[in-house]
Amino acid sequence: MENQKQIQVQFRLLDVRQLQFATLTNEWPDGELQITNQIQFNSETDKRIVRCTAHFEYKKNDITQLIMSVQAVFEFAREGWSAMYNLQGDEWVLPAGLVQHMADITIGATRGILAVRTEEAGFPRVVLPMMAAGQFIRNNLSLKRQVQKPAGDQ
Repeated sequence: MENQKQIQVQFRLLDVRQLQFATLTNEWPDGELQITNQIQFNSETDKRIVRCTAHFEYKKNDITQLIMSVQAVFEFAREGWSAMYNLQGDEWVLPAGLVQHMADITIGATRGILAVRTEEAGFPRVVLPMMAAGQFIRNNLSLKRQVQKPAGDQ
């Protein structure tokens, strides 16, 4: 059995941003809706920032009814961030469990925003189904170093 190095990674939730909320219908349709989702990550490695964006689209008979995107912004403590750095690949490798946790936080925030926004829009309670990030995020997340250009260099 291989010994795995255990590290403690501290991070904080800096912000939750609603990037998009668009209802493309005047009346909410009856019956079942098809829901598609997408989770994306991006980063500012020089600032130890990782963003997780959750995007959901609700359709009825292939007609889009609602589109919603929410982004959670995480900032990592310097020590844990440094511990995840892989010198050979010049990248940071975030363990799958940590990435899943960040996705869970983002999806939870989306669920709350969705409840408030659909109520404001006068729609019946729109539900974001329960989902386990571990079912669709199975691998570590690699973040390549980003080189910032000095001001004036374009």
